[in-house]
Order: sequence, then C-alpha cells, then structure tokens
Amino acid sequence: MGVYTVVTSLTDNYPCIPLADKIYRADILNPQDIFAVAEKENVDGVIICCSDTGLHSVGYVCDQLNLVGLTEKSAEMSSDKLLMKESLMNKGVRTARFKKVKDHKELANLAKELELPLIVKATDLQGSKGIYIVKDIEQLESAFEKAMNDTRRTYCIVEEYIEGREFGAQSFVYNNEVLFVLPHGDEIIVRNTAVPVGHYLPYEIDSNLQKDIIEQATRAIEALGLNNCAVNIDFIEKEGKAYIIELTGRAGANCLTELTSNYFGIDYYEMILTMALGGDPREIFDQRRVVPKASLSKMIISDRVGKVSSIHVPERIGDTAFELFIEVGSEVRSFTNSNDVIGQVITIGDSMQDCHEKLNAFLDEFSVTFE
Repeated sequence: MGVYTVVTSLTDNYPCIPLADKIYRADILNPQDIFAVAEKENVDGVIICCSDTGLHSVGYVCDQLNLVGLTEKSAEMSSDKLLMKESLMNKGVRTARFKKVKDHKELANLAKELELPLIVKATDLQGSKGIYIVKDIEQLESAFEKAMNDTRRTYCIVEEYIEGREFGAQSFVYNNEVLFVLPHGDEIIVRNTAVPVGHYLPYEIDSNLQKDIIEQATRAIEALGLNNCAVNIDFIEKEGKAYIIELTGRAGANCLTELTSNYFGIDYYEMILTMALGGDPREIFDQRRVVPKASLSKMIISDRVGKVSSIHVPERIGDTAFELFIEVGSEVRSFTNSNDVIGQVITIGDSMQDCHEKLNAFLDEFSVTFE
C-alpha cells in the first residue's frame, strides 16, 4: 500500500520487524511511551491487529491525536473482563451471571449465589489464559488461587458456566454502523477451560439463530462503545439462544482475519488499515463477493514438551498456507492456552471435507523432534 510504517517493540523476534521502515524500543503496554513515538513521527494512524496486548495504547493515542480508531475507554473495556461484563449486563446483553471476587470470604459467599458449574477468570489476560472451569465446589478454591496468581489485578471474576456449543463472530464498525456480523465455527479442546484451536467458514446455522447473533452482537458493540474498529466476539449457543462470552475491539487471531478475507473475497487487513489511516473502509467492503469456497484453520500444538532439535515442514499442499512459531532450540510447553501454540495452518477447499483432507495431509507430513 506504500505506507511508511513505524513499529514499536522491546525485542527483535517479530515477523514485522524486518518489514518496518523504522523501529522504536517502546513497550506497547505503556500508552505514554507509544504516544511519544506517535507524536514524534506525526503518524496518520495507529493499529494493533489480532491481539489485546497494547489495545489500551492504541485507544490512548487515537484519543490524544484525534485519529480514527477505538477510544481509550472502549479499549479499556475490551481488555478488562470485569468492566466488559458490567457493561454487557447494564445494556441487557445476554451473558452469564457473574460476581467480582477479591478474597476467600467473597468466594465462599458467591458459592451460595451462583450455580455450578462455574468459571473463574483473570480479567486482564487473553488467549484463554487465567481461565478455569469449576465443576464441583472443591475445585473453586484452587481455581481462584490459580487465577489470582495469573493476574496483575487484585481481583478476578467468577461466572456461571454456560454449557453449549461455542463459536465466534467477526464484525466491523465504521462511523457507528455495524457493517457486518460474520459467525464462524470453532473447534474446541478442553484444558483448564475450553480453548479454540481451529476456526472455519461458512458456519451453517438457522435463520433464527443468525438473527439472534446479530442482535446480541450489535447490543454488545454498543455496550462497549466500540466504533471505527474490527471486533472479535466469542459466543456460546444454548437451546437456540446466543450468549456473549466476551468481545474486543480488534480482529480475531489464529487465522480469523484470513478466513474473513477468504469468505468475502477481499483483503480484510487492507480494510482495517485503510480505516486506521482515515480512509473509507466501505470502499473495500463494497467490493466483496461471498466466495463459494470453504476455509479452515487450525492451531498446531504438540503432545510432547522439551527443546526442539529438528523440524520438518512439508511442501505446500494445494491452497494451504502454514506459519511456524518455533525454531530449532525453542522450548515447547504442554498446551494449555494459545501462548503454547507452535504454528498454524489454513486451507481453502470446495467443501469442508476437502479442507479437512488437505489440512490432514499437511499435518501427516509435518513433524517436530526433541532433544
């Protein structure tokens, strides 16, 4: 796009670093540091994609420099599950009942108010980290201790765990207009909590559920004041009704942005970036044409742990793209959340079965050995 790019980072091990025109050593968790860089460089836009880390800094810089993007207040609610849940409840969004918990006394009291199963959540983390499912009262204390060890806050939240089918949606808001709400299927595995390890489009649902998803998503976006941003939403369906788990003012990770691009036949990254630079994203979105293809992505995890000694990546199989997050010498951890992923793969096919066949053919040849 011919855009001059300035990247802020504390380390060099990110894929965008070699592509940047200029790099500053600045912590994306510190809004004032990022603002100082943005002001010095006289930037036209500020953005982070597919991550809540640094979202507060994006909102702060947008406010300070009057740039197009979500506000600091909306960024804060996106990044704080307590503020988010309070906002959703106040606006009548369908979501699980919850309580804020600071200590063991409050924990004992809430066991009388909420029904099992429960889910304990650190409020300031992402990628399913700091989240623990509690199926009996004996697990509540240990889950609370783990969440409090994970968080930087002095509290966590405990909410009723809605048992149903988990899925997600991508959405986009421009000038307070929701341009689309696109539900997608999720492949879930359970560790400390349910963790999405795969996504797919199209997601076949009936018209009543589709209507309900759009209504709940629109209410939730309004509740958080999300505007001029991509939106990533986690849902769960129970008895034909859509419940919001959480949402945030940025595009979804783990190939969800690529899946959205494939589905609409546009470059979704370009649409996001165009808006951040003050352009009209509708000019790109209006060129969409829903592609009669299926798309499937999957996070690659390892059932072994240790230091990597070798990696074999097969040749590209059909419309399959692969990204590796480890190298020889990397330490691989047991999978508990998305921070433990070793790579991701995405494929396009004539049907979902076709996608699965291509993806499985790739994974059958991919291998990692350990010392």
